[in-house]
Amino acid sequence: MVEKTENAVDTGAVVVGRAQRPGTEPPCADGADVQQRGTMVCAAVVDGAGHHPDVVRYAALAPAVITHIGMAAGGLAGLMTAGQMATAYDRPPHASAVYVCMEPGEAASVHWIGDCRAYGWDGAVLTQWSTDQTMGQWLRINGGSAVELDAELHDNWARLGLAQASAATCRQVQIPEEVRLVLLVSDGVSDQVDTETWTALCRAHQDTPQDLADALVAAAEEDCEGYRDDCTVIALLRPAA
Repeated sequence: MVEKTENAVDTGAVVVGRAQRPGTEPPCADGADVQQRGTMVCAAVVDGAGHHPDVVRYAALAPAVITHIGMAAGGLAGLMTAGQMATAYDRPPHASAVYVCMEPGEAASVHWIGDCRAYGWDGAVLTQWSTDQTMGQWLRINGGSAVELDAELHDNWARLGLAQASAATCRQVQIPEEVRLVLLVSDGVSDQVDTETWTALCRAHQDTPQDLADALVAAAEEDCEGYRDDCTVIALLRPAA
């Protein structure tokens, strides 16, 4: 069953849909938050590694910190502030995070660390705008085709997380204003929904972000071993020009 964590939010400029479905191993260690000020909307998805109570608590608290600090001081400051919170625990939790700020007349500003992702749908093509900070991706970039098969074995190994957030480790990208639909997802969605399904769902629900968020988490199926990760989606839609 899909848990609708929040119905579509009508901000007057950007419409936001948000959905989450816990995985097969409780409790859910994903977190998400949306913050609005005027016509500016900030959103964040956080994916905790494992299901220890400290990880679950941290993943629930961090998204609101990212969006609130992001609204005031930018996405990098939001990620770094949430990252500093990890030291409040005996063993700092590991968590990936992705953040976006959208407002009329501006490109969407995305910041991330780890392997949560940001996608954009331009009405015809789905583009992944973030790059996973995993050991598998590091091997692809630095080892080329010679290590491609080995790289696949390390895609679930995140090299960086919020506890290591800094100006040097966080990544940033600008998604052009003409890309109306932006999606933030945890890897429970990106790992377990194939590209064809992603594209079909974006095409079917490109004007209804809440329906799209619900459909994407519902489409995340169990893997060959019967495991399904926690799934979280925030979909943000700009109004037509």
